[in-house]
Amino acid sequence: MSVIKMRQIFISHTKKDEEFCDDFDRIAARVGIPAFRAKYEKIKKPAWKTINYKIKKSIALFLLIGKELVESQDSGDPEWRRTQNWIAYEIGVASQRGIDVWVICDDVSINFPVPYINNYFTTGLKEEKAFDYLRDILEMYKIGWTFPYPYTNPDTKQEFGVFCPFDNCKLEFNLHVALPPGSEIRCPQCLREMEFSAGHLILEGVNSSVSKKGQ
Repeated sequence: MSVIKMRQIFISHTKKDEEFCDDFDRIAARVGIPAFRAKYEKIKKPAWKTINYKIKKSIALFLLIGKELVESQDSGDPEWRRTQNWIAYEIGVASQRGIDVWVICDDVSINFPVPYINNYFTTGLKEEKAFDYLRDILEMYKIGWTFPYPYTNPDTKQEFGVFCPFDNCKLEFNLHVALPPGSEIRCPQCLREMEFSAGHLILEGVNSSVSKKGQ
């Protein structure tokens, strides 16, 4: 009988978005997947050793972008530059490791470029459907499933993969949100509006867009 090694995930965030981070932690706790919750402002020195070690043990990195993080950038908070440097560093390590990198926005528009991403979720976690959707995602990570670009639902055959249409960007990522025809969403790298004339993942419920088939 084989033993399944417990996976863990790495959470990037700012301590100012405590409520949003707590929402994410509740989902991880319900699933039972260990989550390392990094804090940009207070990391035991030398910080890079802790970051490298925790990311190397993780199956995915989740960057949580809440209202306070967005406000910090908009207001010119002197702590912002330090926070941005840690974001770039942690995502860089995750990218080198080849693990999934998620950006989850708490119903806010991202206002700084993310150097790398392959999964994007733009719905706040207080909504029941969004909460349940992310719970399903973490359940799948727990058993070793990953979401490399481009991800296709094995049951519905729907494609999650999208790419930024602008020539000097062309970022490719899986978009985990249903959009009606004519919708726009901000590219997490170049920050320009991407238009979806035909919509994206138009389903009856957000939960139906993820499949556990193929475990």
